[in-house]
Amino acid sequence: MKRFRLFFIFAALIIPLHSHAQFYSLGDDPGHVKWYSIDSPEYRIIYPEGLDSLAKVYGRLLEKYRIPVSRSAGYVPGEMTSRRMPVILHPYNAMSNGSVAWAPMRMDLFTSPEASGAEAMPWEKMLAIHESRHVAQMQFGMSHALRPFNWIFGEMFTGAMAGIYPCRWLMEGDAVVAETALTEAGRGRSADFLNYFMPAFDSGDFRTWDRWRYGSYRHYTPDHYAVGYMAISGLRYMSSDPGFTGTYLHYAARRPYDPLSYWKISRSLTGKGFRDAFDESMKTYHGIWSMEKERRRPFTPSIQMVKTPRRHIEYSELIATDSTLYALKEGLGKSRVMVMLDKDGKEHHVTSFGNISGPLSMSQDRIWWSEYVSDKRWSLKVSSVIMYYDLRTGKKRSFTRSGKRFCPSISPDGQSLMTISYPLHGGSEIEVFSIRSGKCVAAAVMPDSLQVTEAVWLGDRIYAAGISEHGYGLYSIQDFTSGGLPDTGTDAVARKTSPAMTQELGPEPVKITRLHVNGGDILFTSDKNGVNELYRYSPQTRRLYQMTSTEYGAEGFAFSPDRKKLYFSASSAAGKIIRCSDTADLLEKETSFEDIHRYVIPDALSAQEKELAETDSVCTGKAYTGKQNLPQGETVFSEPERYRKFPHLFHIHSWAPLYVDVDDIMSMSYDDYDQSVTLGATAILQNSLGTMKGSLGYSAHKDPYDFSMWRHSGHASLTYSGLYPVIEASVDFNDRAARNYGFNGYIMPDRQSWLLYMTGTASAKPFVQGNLSVYIPFNLSSGGWSRGIIPQVSYSISNDIYSTGTVFYNLQQIGEDLLNPVFDSYTPGKRVLDQRLSGSVRAYVMRPAAHSEIYPDLGIGMEAGAVFYPGMTDWFSPAGYLYLYGYLPGITDTQGLRITATYQKQLNKEARYSTRLVNTLPRGFVFAGDLADVIAGKPGSAKFTADYAIPVHLGDFSITSAFYVKRAVVTPHFDWTIFNGGGLYSAGITAQIEFGCFFWIGAPVSIGLTYSWNGGPSFESLAAENISMNRYYIGPAFSFSLPY
Repeated sequence: MKRFRLFFIFAALIIPLHSHAQFYSLGDDPGHVKWYSIDSPEYRIIYPEGLDSLAKVYGRLLEKYRIPVSRSAGYVPGEMTSRRMPVILHPYNAMSNGSVAWAPMRMDLFTSPEASGAEAMPWEKMLAIHESRHVAQMQFGMSHALRPFNWIFGEMFTGAMAGIYPCRWLMEGDAVVAETALTEAGRGRSADFLNYFMPAFDSGDFRTWDRWRYGSYRHYTPDHYAVGYMAISGLRYMSSDPGFTGTYLHYAARRPYDPLSYWKISRSLTGKGFRDAFDESMKTYHGIWSMEKERRRPFTPSIQMVKTPRRHIEYSELIATDSTLYALKEGLGKSRVMVMLDKDGKEHHVTSFGNISGPLSMSQDRIWWSEYVSDKRWSLKVSSVIMYYDLRTGKKRSFTRSGKRFCPSISPDGQSLMTISYPLHGGSEIEVFSIRSGKCVAAAVMPDSLQVTEAVWLGDRIYAAGISEHGYGLYSIQDFTSGGLPDTGTDAVARKTSPAMTQELGPEPVKITRLHVNGGDILFTSDKNGVNELYRYSPQTRRLYQMTSTEYGAEGFAFSPDRKKLYFSASSAAGKIIRCSDTADLLEKETSFEDIHRYVIPDALSAQEKELAETDSVCTGKAYTGKQNLPQGETVFSEPERYRKFPHLFHIHSWAPLYVDVDDIMSMSYDDYDQSVTLGATAILQNSLGTMKGSLGYSAHKDPYDFSMWRHSGHASLTYSGLYPVIEASVDFNDRAARNYGFNGYIMPDRQSWLLYMTGTASAKPFVQGNLSVYIPFNLSSGGWSRGIIPQVSYSISNDIYSTGTVFYNLQQIGEDLLNPVFDSYTPGKRVLDQRLSGSVRAYVMRPAAHSEIYPDLGIGMEAGAVFYPGMTDWFSPAGYLYLYGYLPGITDTQGLRITATYQKQLNKEARYSTRLVNTLPRGFVFAGDLADVIAGKPGSAKFTADYAIPVHLGDFSITSAFYVKRAVVTPHFDWTIFNGGGLYSAGITAQIEFGCFFWIGAPVSIGLTYSWNGGPSFESLAAENISMNRYYIGPAFSFSLPY
């Protein structure tokens, strides 16, 4: 019982904080969209108008795999909830993704499939299995001992528990296990997924579990999907028991006071603790891969074209010309760029690169690719556009500016461009554009059962790779542009055809990527033998040949123009390194596309799921059919209904028996923690579309002006992002008494000068304050640069009253040090409500920071704004400010320089009081409140800062299981403030240790100290005026971000 009391206290403290992971919205679909919904037995699918058929596709698959995903998960999706699970389809986003969140409970599905490199199964199927597994996992947070806490905290409790107990590695790794075990494909059967572990293990890199789990800034680490999959699949394979996930989730729900319960479950299944079991899993995988590697011998001879990097680097998408080699390059300390290797092997930077969505190709001095580009306002509207880089001019250009188009290929005559297009309603098309006019001149609609991924011209036919129910295949169609289509680009819809298709290869559950033509053959990369190799298909003979055999696989294959050399990026422990082979040394081994690699552990996982299905009559209530698609029969849907936005706008999903300032939790500011979490109650709301967020709260606290009095306050805040401008509004009631402010003037005895003081007294009315902000977050990012402009207007009002009349007193001297105020006169004024109106604009241009970098590679940003007080501008000066910041690369890849400049100016010199908008004091003057007022009273002030971040590798080590240390960051800094009449500075250093795990919570936490020495030409004179200042400051430096 004592343990449960401790757990309740822990929950009450940590849930509002840890639930930040669930208080998020994926973004905004276009505001003009009309939404509809249909109900299946367990789900409510919410989708844009006109996508009824697509909604039913997902509904059928979610119902079909509801029982199969539950068998080894221990829970059935939806078994602990009483209402249908909302499923929101997002068809406007060209990026492939999906998520399950629990505050509010919902599933978000991005319906556009991935083009190049997609897994060898239909995207809808993979998404349904993977996300359904997450829904099954989440049920644990509503069961056993955890169930009562859902009544206390609502849905956010379940989301928080998922972050504390299963953690990302377990949830995502287990979901990949499900998609692998329940199908013939899945990421567990993809050569790319675990590829890095192969050379790492061969080089002796058998890291501890903590190092794989929490990662490193020095050593490349695969993501939590791969690490989690290796851990869980290995445990299941070694124990021949599929019950790890289900057993663990039930154990954690029964004993929530044991956050490391998976260690005990591992021992019960394998006889070993989790660390030892994971070590054994690595050895098992290594043993399997070593045998498979031996079977792939002999390897194609090759030479390395670049130096072995000190830090992990990956080269990809190679393009060879007569004297140069182009490639994309990125790594731990380098964001993605295009580089060029000259004939001497020297590397040159060409241009920055963004988030590409397909392979590179070249034609007539242009390098072509497809790239994801966000809409300038709607964050869930992401296009995949066709771009090119002109080698002659050195400029990047967009060929298309909208749509979901991938993998451009140029016709042999260089006049036409072919792309793969994924319409909103589903399916796939091959589109052909005129390069001269930039317009679509023809399109071919593919069968619904086939997702085309890439296509190339060869002779009078078009060859395309595509994914069907059983995997990838190679297909051909007659060139539907034959016959000289006009170059006018009228309506592309009118020119759509549905040509007959010929199956050339497959389908098989392996990948076919990077199609291109070499002479009269089709070249492509495939993982059919367990690693990525180059294959050649001869359409004339219909024969397939394996061209390369590498130790760990390769990609980006590119022949030199004279076809004497083959360049490629080979997987290694140091990254993906460019190598070169002579064409005469290539393998040229005839093979059958049906002769595919069998994955030992994934096949064992599938056998486990099959056995569970055969014996699970209680769960399904029906006999096993051998297809793992129970329940049988057609899914019954309700009639489509209009999903009105307003009736679903205010959905309360969580609550807490204390007051939580959700805005502080969301922004992670915690500026005033005693006000962020207090006695009271909170209700949190968010609609399923993610466009309305907010909270309602009641708090009990002491009056800030009268500590003997308790205040009972009400709070409400709302943010609506479904319109073009985002609207934020909040109101607070009775945090204190409303105050009446007045002004007293004191005339000095010499009657040559006088002093003005503002006084405030409490009224009998409760304080009420309202705030309204409107802003537009424009996103202009592309080409590897993050760009944005955010204009904002804000208004606040309260029932505090300012009486602008002034009472004057004569100060009569009644002693050596005593002055007696005597009433002199009264200057009448008016009563004005406390109001504030401000406007600002923020703009930035940044290169993204690589994984190991502290700051972005390069960038600049600015914010400018002004504020004034309506009706009080003669008393409180309007003020303006300008804030500039920028980043420059450091001496090494991971170091960086951050510089800022902040300027503030009072705009009404005749006003009685100055307005302080920004802090222009050097950072060492932390507790100098009087000094801040003095500087703010100057007509203008400016601050310049410089920070140079130096990461220091500490070895990636654990301190018991509670802490994991990743690195230290040492940052020398210097601040200089100038103002009318002088200046101040502070110089010092900040040293922090960054943890990957802190008290068993896998979240980045940085703890350290900061030191500043304070001085400047005005230091002594200001100190002589009895302004409190310190020569130095030593204080804590702390930052953290909570896990997803």
